[in-house]
Amino acid sequence: MSTSSKSIEADVGILGKNNDATLHDTEKSDIDIEDKDDGPMIASRLDVYNALKNAKFIGSSSFGGKADGTMTIPALPPMSGLFVHDIGRISLPIAPSQANTLKAHSWKTNDDVFTNIYQVEAHSIDIQNPFWDASLSKLVKTVAFKFGIRPDNLSAKLDMLLHMEKGSSIDWCSNVEEDENIIGSMLIQLPSIFTGGKISVFDGDEDVDEENEADFITSFNMGESNNEAEFACHFVCHYSDCQYEIEEITSGSRVLLRYSLLYNGNDGVVPTADLLHKFVVPLKTSLTYLPRADRMILVPLGHDYSPSSLTLSGIDALAPDHRAKAESIRLAGGNNWTVLILNVFNTFTTRSERDVNGQSKFQTAALYDSQGKKVDHTWMKKILSFNPLEGEVANNRERMLLSTSARLVDNWGKRKSRKTKTLHHGGYDSDSPYGYGYDYHTSYEYTSTYKATFLLAYDMDSVFELKCVEASKGTLSGRILRNDGVIAAVEEVVKKQDYSMLGRLLEVVEFKEELRFDTSTCRKLLEMMVNSLDNECDITSLASRILGALSTSAEPDSLLWNTIVSAVRKFKWCELRKNVSSLLCDESRKKGDSRRSRISLTVFLNRIDFCIKLTATKAKDESNFALKCISHSIDDLAGTDLRGISYGMENLPEMKKLDSMVVEHGWKAMAEVVKHSLEFYSSNAPERVQYFIGMGRHISKFHGNHSCNITLDAMTTFAATFSSKMQKFPDHNLRESLVSSSLAESLIISIQVVIDHGEQNDMDLVGKKITSQRNIFSSFLKRASELSHNSTEPQTFLLDLLNKLFMQQSIEINAEASCVCPPSMRSSCECRWNVVSPDNSTEDNTKVSPSLHVNLTLGANPHLASLKDKDGRFPLHYAATRGVYETVACVFEENPKAAIVCDPLTGLYPFMLAGSNGNAAAAFELLLSDPNLVLGGIPADEDDEEKDRKRKRSPSM
Repeated sequence: MSTSSKSIEADVGILGKNNDATLHDTEKSDIDIEDKDDGPMIASRLDVYNALKNAKFIGSSSFGGKADGTMTIPALPPMSGLFVHDIGRISLPIAPSQANTLKAHSWKTNDDVFTNIYQVEAHSIDIQNPFWDASLSKLVKTVAFKFGIRPDNLSAKLDMLLHMEKGSSIDWCSNVEEDENIIGSMLIQLPSIFTGGKISVFDGDEDVDEENEADFITSFNMGESNNEAEFACHFVCHYSDCQYEIEEITSGSRVLLRYSLLYNGNDGVVPTADLLHKFVVPLKTSLTYLPRADRMILVPLGHDYSPSSLTLSGIDALAPDHRAKAESIRLAGGNNWTVLILNVFNTFTTRSERDVNGQSKFQTAALYDSQGKKVDHTWMKKILSFNPLEGEVANNRERMLLSTSARLVDNWGKRKSRKTKTLHHGGYDSDSPYGYGYDYHTSYEYTSTYKATFLLAYDMDSVFELKCVEASKGTLSGRILRNDGVIAAVEEVVKKQDYSMLGRLLEVVEFKEELRFDTSTCRKLLEMMVNSLDNECDITSLASRILGALSTSAEPDSLLWNTIVSAVRKFKWCELRKNVSSLLCDESRKKGDSRRSRISLTVFLNRIDFCIKLTATKAKDESNFALKCISHSIDDLAGTDLRGISYGMENLPEMKKLDSMVVEHGWKAMAEVVKHSLEFYSSNAPERVQYFIGMGRHISKFHGNHSCNITLDAMTTFAATFSSKMQKFPDHNLRESLVSSSLAESLIISIQVVIDHGEQNDMDLVGKKITSQRNIFSSFLKRASELSHNSTEPQTFLLDLLNKLFMQQSIEINAEASCVCPPSMRSSCECRWNVVSPDNSTEDNTKVSPSLHVNLTLGANPHLASLKDKDGRFPLHYAATRGVYETVACVFEENPKAAIVCDPLTGLYPFMLAGSNGNAAAAFELLLSDPNLVLGGIPADEDDEEKDRKRKRSPSM
């Protein structure tokens, strides 16, 4: 018995000998963790699961994985600087030529256990990477934590280098150590390229039946299965009394460093795997170092205990194996941990005959304490997660069900009932113009009901942190939509002005990325710090941590940036520089999804606004930093591509923000910002009609407020872009825009920009689109007429439309425009200009005049033909220059007097313009209106008359 007592004390390791003082004092444990920054001291629910998975053999006799810093495993440098005497530096992954040289300087082992194993003694090996020893020390501390002993009682000593090539293997064996202080070994696999070679460790003992041995074997693929072995170090460690094997290498080669793990405790007893199997140290260690926000676990029992038995007997109603798990948690967790018994219903709906790939709906029936009394579980119900841990690594920290199996039967036992529902669906019909018809098919929906009992264990001192985990999630996606727990905690902290509670909240959000602050919660806490009068606590450090806890997916808005400015003024730049710099310069904050940048114009302007305000502090460091950030932000914006993404440009608050920034900071400070902002609009023009015409409206307004060369260039660029984009606008979207008064006004303003700042080709494209369908043209003309009556110059815009957009268009060219309406509806279709016969929808009933659109325009506004534009030209001059015969005749009929007025731009009469346009018929008709125009011929220039006189005198000379 005395020996057993010593073994327990030796095995406890970091837990110490005094259970009351160290094992169960959670606050003391937390202080120890914070004070000793000598390696990772964080456990996960996966660690708890591994320790609890077998109540008879609780322990971590082996441990391994990828040493790249993910999860709780420290990183080992992939470039180790491996140096072998008489060879030199070994490049990794090892090249075939160096592999041959290495084999020539090593000794080869071939026997019943070892096959083609090449070994180099430790005295011939140097690891030259200066960071290797520190990284290795952290890894050894993590191994000690997994093995359940004090981290400072374990060290590693390099034994040898192993080289394995194709055909190399190690059969099942265990290590026989000459040094009694060696308790195990650790193999560190340096970056290698190979296949095969899986390492397996047997965690059982001699009492395990042969048929059950597979349940006690843990395998490590060392990065081979997912091709990670080439890029990172992998490791596996185990106790010396554990058997292990390395399967045959099927291709390539691997380089391993073998370390001996030495135990230097002074209690006289060396821990072994056999001892760990018999005690609860790993479970105790896992629960001790479990983060507070994770200190709630669910243990599936795979059985349904009746409410009556639980009420009558409490924990005594559980089967021996289940009772053992409950007692293990109670013993390992100590007085602060509470173990409850939970009954839950699971309604699982799927369309598969097997219960897979479906949707679960959970309902907690009752919660009992160890005495069998019912417990109020309102707050627990909001955070319970019945999703099992998946695979070898639990990537989702909110998963609290200690099971790595996703099969319902493994976690819920046998289903209680099942219902089948028949569903009828309409199918796709290729013969229908709409794609839908009467091709029905039938499917079935299965609803299964499960009821099971779980152990629910949690740390009573961590209730505040556990409540922070509450979140609203999407029904189907399961993604977090709102962090309700964090929001409630922030409200409580601000209300109570409790800085110790704030520190606990920060620990939660710093540990769980998915729970980090959004802009609103971050601003509220930062405002509390800025307005605080408390000088006793380190509120400067808390303010910095608040900024650091802002989610990487949350970009500060203008309100938060202004609060940060206030914080910088109060707490000084040097205290907040690191986290403020991260907000502006961290590359992860510049990426939205895998394809696009997050640097929209709103983000850009908010950042620039903050930087300009930062320069106003007159501090040299702040000003230099702000100027660099402005330059980097401009570069980031230039590299952003948001085309095809709808980001709210129908209202364009960015333009209002830009306008207010110009007013606040002055044009000198904002000139470059305005230039790049307007260029961003042009390069990221959205495809949707509503957004694009909204952009035109606001750019036009901005140009009116701040007219200069920069805004003039933006107007010219928009005119060219708009004309090309308008050709791609779907006709139905264009019609919808004309129905809305605000969108119609924006469209007209955008077209005015094209008329005032675009090239003639731009106007041609816009005019062609407007006249492509009769209903579009009619709606546009109606809106233009209505808006022109409300303007200060009612006829100017209509005159520009007629002269520069409509005159050059011919309905005859566009009469065959495509019509998306089904044939049965074309009798009443208003898309095409030509009239369709009701009894024959495939033939035109009426020939349409090419100038019908001009006729309709002049019919609605008959005075337009008699008005001159700003260049002094009549519509007839435009019609004669570019219009067809019917267009010229139509305009001439409305204002025949214009036929005798010279074009002020060319000096030609309308009949001459028509002739130069190749329109002989129109030229003849215009000339017939006043033949006197050619009675005296074309007036000669005085210089020409002088030349004629000189020519006449030349023969007599």
